[in-house]
Amino acid sequence: MSELAEDIDTIAAVGGYENTDAVVADAVRELLRRRPELRVSLAVEKYRSGTVSLNRAAELAEMSTESFKDELNDRGIPRDSGFLDDTERRQQLEEFTN
Repeated sequence: MSELAEDIDTIAAVGGYENTDAVVADAVRELLRRRPELRVSLAVEKYRSGTVSLNRAAELAEMSTESFKDELNDRGIPRDSGFLDDTERRQQLEEFTN
């Protein structure tokens, strides 16, 4: 076990955390609080990968939807209009009905 893993185990045990995942989640929240540019980058990546919607990504970035759209544009990331073409619509319908 690495020294970092041991430290996380110890913090979980003495810090009143339920488990090591809770320690890591708390650490990530604090990191994102201290480094807002990382919070924005995380939200952009989640949007780009399709993990979250535009509105949810803007919320995660703590930005207005319009400001987040501008951020995407500045980074050269295209926005999905949310409409499916006929082929995509058929594929999704087949997935749901099978």
